[in-house]
Amino acid sequence: QWVGGARVLELELDRPEWLDLRFEECDLSGVLARDFAMRRVQFRATRLRGVAFTNGQYDDGLLLDCKTDELSMRFSRLRNVTFRGCDLSNADFYSATFEHVTMESCSLRGARFHSADVKCLRIKDCDMLGIAGALDLKGAVIDFSDLPSLAPSLAGEAGIELVD
Repeated sequence: QWVGGARVLELELDRPEWLDLRFEECDLSGVLARDFAMRRVQFRATRLRGVAFTNGQYDDGLLLDCKTDELSMRFSRLRNVTFRGCDLSNADFYSATFEHVTMESCSLRGARFHSADVKCLRIKDCDMLGIAGALDLKGAVIDFSDLPSLAPSLAGEAGIELVD
């Protein structure tokens, strides 16, 4: 199913199951999906504001050129999911499990990864300045060129004081 240009506002879902959906140029705001299951769901050029997919499972997904504000995927398992060209600033991945997940050309500024379970996570060409839970990304594969934006968070969490 393809959904284009739709606005979904203030929706609370308990145990939703989404299968084979594609959202393109949509605006999702104030959507809460608890205990969700998503499989083969794509978000393209879609805005996700105040959206929380919590305590669920997202398989075989794609977020392409999306903008988020207060996106939460707390306590969720992401498997075979790609984030490409997305603004994931301040996203919350607390206690999320990453299995074959790729984050490419994204802004991860201020994103939270506390208690993440990294099975297979690839981060490439991303801005990671100010992320929280940097040490919980143990096991992730990160491009060397991304290290400068990650270094302050790693140093801070390791108890190292940085000075100019």
